[in-house]
Amino acid sequence: MKKLLFLFFACLISLSLTACSNKQSEIQAIEPEIEIAVNEKTPLPPVNHIQTTEKKMALTFNGLADQVTMKRLLDQLKMLDIHATFFLQGMKVAEEPELVQQIIEQGHTIQNNTLNHVLIQDYDYDQAYVELFLANKVFKEELELKPAYVRSRSGDTSTAFEEAAAQLDMRVVTNTINPNDGEMQSAAEIADYIDRFTNRGAVIQLNTYLNPEVIQSLELIKQNAAAKGYTLNTLEEVMKGNYVNEEVIPVTNNLQVNLDYKEVQPNIIRKFATDKKEVALTFDDWASDETLSQILDILDQYQISSTFFVIGRGVEINPQLARLIEERGHEVASHSYHHQVITEMGTKELQEDVVLNDQILTEALQEKPLNYFRPAQGLIDDRTAKAITATGVDYIILFDIASLDWDLNRPEDEIYHRIVDNVQPGSIIGLHILDESHTIQVLPRVIENLQSRGYEFKKISEWVSQ
Repeated sequence: MKKLLFLFFACLISLSLTACSNKQSEIQAIEPEIEIAVNEKTPLPPVNHIQTTEKKMALTFNGLADQVTMKRLLDQLKMLDIHATFFLQGMKVAEEPELVQQIIEQGHTIQNNTLNHVLIQDYDYDQAYVELFLANKVFKEELELKPAYVRSRSGDTSTAFEEAAAQLDMRVVTNTINPNDGEMQSAAEIADYIDRFTNRGAVIQLNTYLNPEVIQSLELIKQNAAAKGYTLNTLEEVMKGNYVNEEVIPVTNNLQVNLDYKEVQPNIIRKFATDKKEVALTFDDWASDETLSQILDILDQYQISSTFFVIGRGVEINPQLARLIEERGHEVASHSYHHQVITEMGTKELQEDVVLNDQILTEALQEKPLNYFRPAQGLIDDRTAKAITATGVDYIILFDIASLDWDLNRPEDEIYHRIVDNVQPGSIIGLHILDESHTIQVLPRVIENLQSRGYEFKKISEWVSQ
């Protein structure tokens, strides 16, 4: 430990003399000697999004407004039956402990917003540590509370800030959705912005003290969220659904770049050999939560399990959706990271893409994905098939029926007939989960037609394992 001297008196930092004199009997002076902890604990990454498959978002507020504004805000939250997380600066907690108690009594949670509500970009480790240490001291003395999370005034972060937080057993929180309400938007504009970026596990950041329209926006925010099946919750409540253990690294399929590929023998499957009326519905690419949820709901309705070949660069943005696919009874495999036509890629570039996507999918699922690969557009040649297999991929899965459901220039009926008129026992049907495609409209018709003809649906892994 190393020691620094700081002279913090009754009000912790310079307030007006009047305010200090009014509070001297309530706020104890902080000892002038603070021990700076050695920077030895590695911080976890900041929480800018919570990986959960539940349709929950964390509603959070920065700062403590005046009593009149806070009463209006708390009354509105109570009327809407919303519980939120308030990031409060230590100085305000020291000044207004009764108001902070009201926040807690109404079912909201409290976390650290630094001592002086500072912008931390220019703070070094020692400065950040003192700022957070003193704020935590106020939380302890006034509220008997030890914050687990901390956020800066702007929601930004820095290495020094994260390191200081880690030594105090806290984790930095930033945001997923920040409408920057200080720009004085209307309530509708704030709500529309949040609605546009709504997703599972999002952390919404608003301010209590900048824009009075924030209070009016809450009803609209809740209405928009409810229309999509979402609820607004405290940060801590949403974190309960976090399925990622960031202290444990999940094991991948251990794919590796291997340029010695010319003698490799790929396992390529375009159709399964069977006389039984069995087919596989497979889905490629990536989509928004709304589109993917509709497709999963359709599959649930008909009690069908499928195989999804997903693009890593999409999964990287919303990893919880890949996990959702598995939780709903389906299986996930690779459709590359960049979704480039692989026959136009160099061998090393292709192999690096395959390896990267396996890592991305493993992180998203927190377990190995199926060790299968499907190339973009189903295009492949001898060189690329061998190069993919040389990385360690078990099977390259193609399809015998290309639905072309992504082509909006084709009529829906053409897509439908491309599938039902060509299906055979063992067919692998290629569909897509793109936001703009015929899939959602055509899928129920295809399923009902094939079921009426006695077809059953299988996942790819069920055939491969036979």
